[in-house]
Amino acid sequence: MSAQDPGMDVGIASLADFQPRTVDGRSVTAGDRHGRLVDLGVTADRLGLDHFGVGEHHSEDFAVSSPAVVLAAVAARTSRIRLTSSVSTLSALDPVRLYEDFATLDLVSSGRAEITVGRSAHPEPFELFGVPLSHYDQVFAEKLGLLLRVRGEPRVTWHGRFRSPLTEAAVVPRARQDPLPVWIGVGGTPASAERAGRLGLPMMLGYIGGPLERLAHLTAVYRAAGEAEGHGHRLRLGVGVHFFSADDTATALDTYPYYRDFLRPKRPGGSGFTVSPEQFRAGVGPAGHLLIGTPESITEKATALYETVRFDRLQALVDWGGLPGDAVASSVGQLATAVAPALRRLAVPAARSQPGAARG
Repeated sequence: MSAQDPGMDVGIASLADFQPRTVDGRSVTAGDRHGRLVDLGVTADRLGLDHFGVGEHHSEDFAVSSPAVVLAAVAARTSRIRLTSSVSTLSALDPVRLYEDFATLDLVSSGRAEITVGRSAHPEPFELFGVPLSHYDQVFAEKLGLLLRVRGEPRVTWHGRFRSPLTEAAVVPRARQDPLPVWIGVGGTPASAERAGRLGLPMMLGYIGGPLERLAHLTAVYRAAGEAEGHGHRLRLGVGVHFFSADDTATALDTYPYYRDFLRPKRPGGSGFTVSPEQFRAGVGPAGHLLIGTPESITEKATALYETVRFDRLQALVDWGGLPGDAVASSVGQLATAVAPALRRLAVPAARSQPGAARG
């Protein structure tokens, strides 16, 4: 959290999408991509941002399959920034191993680790790890329950449907934080928002399109479910956005080829979609969902977003589509020096009105 305002958390994330040949003709290796990710986390720490997230994928279109390893490299070169997955594909993972990895990260970072878990929007993890897609949601629910048991109990006795049972199993090491923060990443399904609220877990909501009213509805579902279970004081809402800040609108619009390459299907039948120039311009416009533009226009849109859903965390996806490193660094600098301070000032009255609200 920011020392200036503990009520607002502004940070960055990367999905670690990988373009061996960028749209501007540069060649990038997997080693290059990992090195730049670590540098990005170090930059975010230096600029005073609150968290750094790394995505997990299991296909050739992305560079990172193990966020905890990359985040450990960032931990070694930073001192204060929180380190999170964005997200961990829990449905395809062993919850015991996931806890062990992030508990280890928590220890080597002196208590700065978090896990954000999701069901995965891509089929590759399920195929790779032999998880049946026919039981997509049931597998996630069971594994989430086990993950929460493991983080809360040093020795676990447990029996489920999709994993071998545990009997007085010691899960080590134990995280420095108690409990280790676990967020649920939600893409747009009301049932997922309801589950996050019912369990009293913080929710990271991806805002990648559609009207603000839909985001407000998902937020209302989350908070209503949490209140019904007595978790109102524990709830935290994060919003993930696509972000790029530039000195002028023309420069921001010039990122369209990178944005198109970021989201387009990389192979026949692959996941993704093609964004047209007109769709990109609409997203960048005043009523659009993209936080891409000048610091002033981004701050105005982020303010409207905050006033609609009252988020506690803004997570800016900053290095998509093979954007050049210097452009990303400049964009992150403007987030830290212009956008983040404005949001922190905006959130101060809300934070003061809820002095007992939990933030972990």
